[in-house]
Amino acid sequence: MLISLLCYAAALGMNLFWLWRGDALGVGTQLLIPVLSVTAAGLGVLMRARRIPAREGRRRLYRGALTVLLVYYLIIVGGLLLFGGLFHLDRAWGGAVNLEPFYTIRRFVVHYRRTGSLSSLSNLLGNIAVLAPLGVLLPVLYRPMRRFWLFIPLMAAVAVGIEAFQWRTGLGVADVDDSILNFCGAIISYIPTRLVQMVCRMVERRSKRV
Repeated sequence: MLISLLCYAAALGMNLFWLWRGDALGVGTQLLIPVLSVTAAGLGVLMRARRIPAREGRRRLYRGALTVLLVYYLIIVGGLLLFGGLFHLDRAWGGAVNLEPFYTIRRFVVHYRRTGSLSSLSNLLGNIAVLAPLGVLLPVLYRPMRRFWLFIPLMAAVAVGIEAFQWRTGLGVADVDDSILNFCGAIISYIPTRLVQMVCRMVERRSKRV
């Protein structure tokens, strides 16, 4: 129990430090803090789960931990969307919009080929990663989201909605390519999550038969 509490305290402390120092921290440090804090909290959950003998109790603990993780993720994405200061992201203001599909993607690829600059790749990968956690958390937490025909339209609406929000509020550049990359990130993480779930279900059914 004590070790679990220490892990939770470490995760909380890292995030409070993040909020306190803000943009004074480098990009690498700001990216590392969420990873380390989630890892520390996850270790605390695992240590706590070891002390719970009942399987159903462990399942509730895991579900609660994943719900907290989802809220944590939404707070970070909300901060990026509304304020843009996290990770030193450069924001363009004024409600600009790009409606030509793959224009920005091609531009980043060409820039990378000409200069070898990793900033182009980081922009592409960053947009792919934005909604990737939803592809894991939603089907794990909510049974309806395991249905492909429900999850796909929802992610498309979220990806488009983010860019529409930026356009209407002027909190950045609305780019159709960002929506495409966000959507792809959610699908890329969703497919292996569902495959793992189906395999686990098959194994569980076979074990019950035996």
